[in-house]
Amino acid sequence: MTIHWRLSLAAGILGVVLAGCSQPPVKPTQPSKPGYSSEEQARLKVEQLLRKASTAPQIQAAQLRIEAANILIQMDKKQSALNVLNNVDLEYLPPKLRYEVAQSRARAALDAQQPQEALRYLEFPADTAYRPSLEQATRIGELRAEAFRLQNDPVSEALELIQISTNEQDPALQQQLHNQIWNALRMLSPDQLQSLSLRTGNTYYEQGWFELSLIHKQARGLDQLNKLTEEWNTLWESHPAHLVPPQSEAITSSEPILAQRIAVLLPMQGDLNKAATAIREGIMAAYFNDQAYGKPVPDIQFVDSTQISEPAQLQNLINEQQIDLVIGPLQKSYVSALNRSTPMPAPVLALNYDHNSEFNQVFQFGLAAEDEARQAARKIWSDGHRIALALVPMTSWGTRIRDAFEEEFTALGGAVADSTRFDRQEDFSRDVSSLLATDKSAQRAKQVFQLSSRKVKFEERRRKDVDAIFLSALPGDARQIKPILAFHYAGDLPIYATSHVFAGTSDSQRDRDLNGIQFVDAPWSLTAPSETKRYLAQKRQDTDTRFGRLYALGIDAYKLYPYLNQLATSDGASIQGETGALSVNPDKTVVRILQWAQFRKGSPQMQQARTAQP
Repeated sequence: MTIHWRLSLAAGILGVVLAGCSQPPVKPTQPSKPGYSSEEQARLKVEQLLRKASTAPQIQAAQLRIEAANILIQMDKKQSALNVLNNVDLEYLPPKLRYEVAQSRARAALDAQQPQEALRYLEFPADTAYRPSLEQATRIGELRAEAFRLQNDPVSEALELIQISTNEQDPALQQQLHNQIWNALRMLSPDQLQSLSLRTGNTYYEQGWFELSLIHKQARGLDQLNKLTEEWNTLWESHPAHLVPPQSEAITSSEPILAQRIAVLLPMQGDLNKAATAIREGIMAAYFNDQAYGKPVPDIQFVDSTQISEPAQLQNLINEQQIDLVIGPLQKSYVSALNRSTPMPAPVLALNYDHNSEFNQVFQFGLAAEDEARQAARKIWSDGHRIALALVPMTSWGTRIRDAFEEEFTALGGAVADSTRFDRQEDFSRDVSSLLATDKSAQRAKQVFQLSSRKVKFEERRRKDVDAIFLSALPGDARQIKPILAFHYAGDLPIYATSHVFAGTSDSQRDRDLNGIQFVDAPWSLTAPSETKRYLAQKRQDTDTRFGRLYALGIDAYKLYPYLNQLATSDGASIQGETGALSVNPDKTVVRILQWAQFRKGSPQMQQARTAQP
């Protein structure tokens, strides 16, 4: 979201200052022609302006092209407007006009989802003859911040916004800026914030923001958060974030859930029993961790959801046992039944999702692979790729992942050119060849050979209309597929994957074939183990497996429940968990923002946000 100048390109171009230019003013264009539609008249006017610009002196030509670009923007032809602006020769323009044109180019590039181009336009050389005004510098900073946001670079975005905010006097605009700064900083992990706070050369404003955000990432519960925030307010009483706190940082009017008796509703028999056992152990590990730190802990009662299997039975249990909170159920059908039933007398944090319900009666939290596919789509888009291929297993979950990826990527404006579902490893080469259309290349060569009496020299080629591959595959399959992609001439295409490609334990020898793959995963698998994970690892040998992520779900369910109401009513607020940065939508769905890593030398390496130099 923009602050006070980030208007449409049309408004930006209209604001170009032409006063003081040496050339005579541009003559008004001819009146509208009768019988022509408004769009036809606009098109004719653009053509007229560009014809005049082709023979006009430099400054007058710039004015004419700017006016033409303004009309194109009004016609919603943003790329055409950018093309017109790119034909403006900046070299002979007065410095002030040169800055304005560059900013208009950057605005058009951002509207066209081209953040790298926008940043390039905003790289102004040192100009001793002209210094941008405070207002102009603010506009430049806002454009740069938006470009960094589109590039998924929250550190640089926050630094730009912090610099802008120090000069903003309007309270309403300052509030918007502070909200944006906070939203950027909340995307960072505690380790990233810790590193930023230890940098030498931070300004007073930067240091205050970093320390405030770090408090919110590291605080253990609301009580400690309030205490640490009070200490920060005392130390930083003159800081802008103290005078005008970000709205998502302030404690909301919603009360935390203070549960004295919790019912954990999980299946104790059947197919889901093993998963339920891991979740239960994760909950108890978090419970014992709180107990070790002297925090008050609730009474926990474990209930078999195969016995208390209907909403009416659960409602009776809550009333009879005076339950303050329910964690569970795990069965998706049970979650759906709760959403269709009358409201429960206590909050319910279900451990699965019901995506078919129009209204959620209960909070919903789980490890849906579809979330990873959507985040992969956003990452591919933010990296500048617009046409992708999808490669997923021939399973029900593979199909759901593919559909979620395609839906999200298409909504962003991208296109999934083709997708393939793989099954047996012996067919991988055929599947990849079909996806990359190298089999069609070979077929065409065969046809030419059959029609020609001469020997035909043939070089197999892959399709050239795509610029990224989305992959969801378990480690064993991924280790086979990655070299096959290279064999079929796709070694230059970036590959983005779900967490399935990483077994959970680094194995540099076996995973060398995965080098270059970028994948999304939870902090549980990618960051240094927390105290709770170390405690579990002493008891269980499977914490670093895909199954081990269920322990993390249990830990986060226990850690999350006190803040459900507050997170649901606080736009942009989140807490850092083992399964990701956790926030809650107004529809009571818990959203996980995961982290990105890339295989290098056979080991996953965290992709840190780019940090600006002090």
